[in-house]
Amino acid sequence: MTQKKIIEKLHRAFTEFETAADLVPESKFFHRPVPDKWSVAENADHLFLAVKPLVGLFGKPEVMLANWGKSNGASRSDDALVALYLEKVGSVGVNTFITAPENLTSSKQQLLDDLKAINRKFLVRVSLFTEKELDVYQVPHPVIGMLTCREFLYFTHYHTLRHCETVKKIAVSRGN
Repeated sequence: MTQKKIIEKLHRAFTEFETAADLVPESKFFHRPVPDKWSVAENADHLFLAVKPLVGLFGKPEVMLANWGKSNGASRSDDALVALYLEKVGSVGVNTFITAPENLTSSKQQLLDDLKAINRKFLVRVSLFTEKELDVYQVPHPVIGMLTCREFLYFTHYHTLRHCETVKKIAVSRGN
């Protein structure tokens, strides 16, 4: 998939999540649907925490090279990347301490504004990469292992949509 197409898909996924989360009333936004499942606010914070380090890395490809070198193989397809992720985590998914939601003190509006800002900044950083650079530079994923930048973009797209579906389910659930 080309860089332009990936950016378009990411933009649509980010917007879909942001819209779905924004439609959840404040009374439900911070409420966990069940004790061991995240609230909409926690899902939004998790996505913010997942994208934030990528903004830094995509802004400094020389750091990627210095820390992890160049990829010695071709990027996998988006379908292959998602299959690998699901093989590692199963249908439930896992969370790393790095991207676990923090103690949320921000308002709904502030959380969503912060998420929108980091997502837009990420898309700008991605747009500065060439097609070749997306396949040469690599970064580690905490569960899957080393991924090319292109593969990380595929993962970010899938990951965002996965959380979007969770938020949509919370939105239509009964209760607070």
